[in-house]
Amino acid sequence: MDLKEFYFQNIKESEYHYRFLESVKKVNYTYNIFYGEEETQNYQFEIYDVEEAITKFKELCQPDVEFSGENKCWFYLITYYLHMLGYEIKEFPRILARPPVDPTDFTYRDIRNRIIALGGDDNGTVRYATRRTFVADLTFEQKSCNIEVNDSINQKFIEISTRQASFNSMHIDEKIAEIANLIENLLKQDGKFITPEYEDVCCGFIDDTIVKNYRKKMQCFRHCTDEAIEERKTYSEEQKNFLVDYGLTMVKAIHELVK
Repeated sequence: MDLKEFYFQNIKESEYHYRFLESVKKVNYTYNIFYGEEETQNYQFEIYDVEEAITKFKELCQPDVEFSGENKCWFYLITYYLHMLGYEIKEFPRILARPPVDPTDFTYRDIRNRIIALGGDDNGTVRYATRRTFVADLTFEQKSCNIEVNDSINQKFIEISTRQASFNSMHIDEKIAEIANLIENLLKQDGKFITPEYEDVCCGFIDDTIVKNYRKKMQCFRHCTDEAIEERKTYSEEQKNFLVDYGLTMVKAIHELVK
């Protein structure tokens, strides 16, 4: 997962993290009085999965970390990525949604103040070892989806995912794309689309036309053209959450009908 690319593909001007756009764009550039801005670095911001992102975040919160342009960018990108996946830190519920421009406002000031408030200081001094232990014990929680994904359906998401990801480890745009992919996977048999008897389980609320319209409208989440990316940005987070829940309802119905 390229966090920088993830940020560029998903960020919207209305979002809090948009304020970091210029810093992310120019992280590999330095200013030269003779030539102006030049790309002189090749910093990469890649992670394997959510677990690695959380580990990297905790590394950034260590007391001896200095925030160069590279580390600042890591901080901005990881907080955005985890926020988009619905994560919160139990001890600091708003930090992923609204990280400070200066990361040390959190990694030094807020963490230090919390340890003192909990009585973990030594006459006003917070030892490095105490801070390291506190950071290691930070609790990351993912806000649950309103529609439960059972093991059988989750396994199908893993099978069709290009990175073998479980449903709850996906960011919201990826969830919508994979829901559309799974609907197609369930309905396509022997190279042809089948039409299940939706009335058997859906009580008239879901039918073939509704499913086709959903798949058609979600095409922008399945493709990476400039046009598709711009179309994705027209959906609010509330609308995307609805599309996830609505799509999962279709998946559960279709899975029941074709199993």
